[in-house]
Amino acid sequence: MTAIKYLWTLYFKATELTLHDTLTVGSLMSGAPHDEINTVIAKQSISAKLHPFGAARPPSYSMFGTDRTITDISLSIIPSALNDEQEQCVAWGVVSYTSEIDFREETTPDCIGFYLFVRPDRFARYAEMVASSALEEVLFFVGRVPGFYSDWSPSTSTNRIKILADKNAQKIEIPPDCEIDPPRLGRAQYAQLNIRHAADLSKATPKTPEGTAGEIHGKGNAEGQADGGHAAAAEDTEEWTDRDASPKDLADPIVQAQPDHRPSAADPQTVGLLSSIRIAAWVIAGLLLLLLINLRL
Repeated sequence: MTAIKYLWTLYFKATELTLHDTLTVGSLMSGAPHDEINTVIAKQSISAKLHPFGAARPPSYSMFGTDRTITDISLSIIPSALNDEQEQCVAWGVVSYTSEIDFREETTPDCIGFYLFVRPDRFARYAEMVASSALEEVLFFVGRVPGFYSDWSPSTSTNRIKILADKNAQKIEIPPDCEIDPPRLGRAQYAQLNIRHAADLSKATPKTPEGTAGEIHGKGNAEGQADGGHAAAAEDTEEWTDRDASPKDLADPIVQAQPDHRPSAADPQTVGLLSSIRIAAWVIAGLLLLLLINLRL
C-alpha cells in the first residue's frame, strides 16, 4: 500500500448522545491530607457514538498493520476551563490489546475518537439540548486530521482510511535512513459540529396584531352568538320532534321558512268589481260617441 496523508473532509453521524455529570468528593489516596479529603470536583461532558456516512459507500477505518474494521468511533465534547480558551478538536486512537484484570482477560478493540473542547457557555447550551431531548440530528465533520492516510488517488474521496495512533499507543518499524517522521493522531486542522433541533410550531400561541384586538374580540362574540343560536335552534328542533308529529307537520316549518316569490292570489270580489268598472267605462264611451255624432248632424 502506497499511503499518503488524507487531507479531505470525513463525515460522521451521531447515533447516540449521553450527558455525563460526575461529582467527586474526597480522595482515595492513603494518608491524603485534610485539604484533599475535603476536595469536591464536579465535571460534565457529552459523549456520542459516531457512524461514518456521506458517500454512497462510506470509507472504512482500520489501524496500520491490521485489516480489522474499526466500529468503535466516538466524540467527546468537553468544556474548557475558561471562556477565552482556544476551542479545538483532537483525534486519538488505541490499537486493540488484551489485559488481565482480577485473573480475567479483557480485550479492548481498536477504537478512535475525537475530543472537542468548547467554551463553557457553549457547552452549557449543548448540555441543555441533550438533557431536554431537543435534538433531531447531530453531524460531525473533520478534515486534515494528522495520522489519517489513504491510498493515492486523484479523487477527493476514498473507501479506506488507515490510522497511525500516538507512539505510546502504536509502535511501527521505521527504516533507520528514513528522514520522515510520519504524522500521528493529534489536533485536527478542521472540525465542524452540526446540531439540528426543531420547535413544535403547532403548540405556539399566535400574537394578536395591534389595532385588531377589538375586531377579533367582536368576531369572537359574533361567532359565539351564532353558535348559541345554532344550539338553541337544535334544542327547539329536538323538543318539537320529540312530540308525536307526522312527517307533514315536520316538513311544514321548513316550507314556511322558505321565501315565496310567487304573486299572491287575487280576491274574487275585487276581480268582479274591476270587471264592472271596465264595462261601465265602455258604456260611457259609447254614449259619448253617439252624442258627438248627433251634434255633427
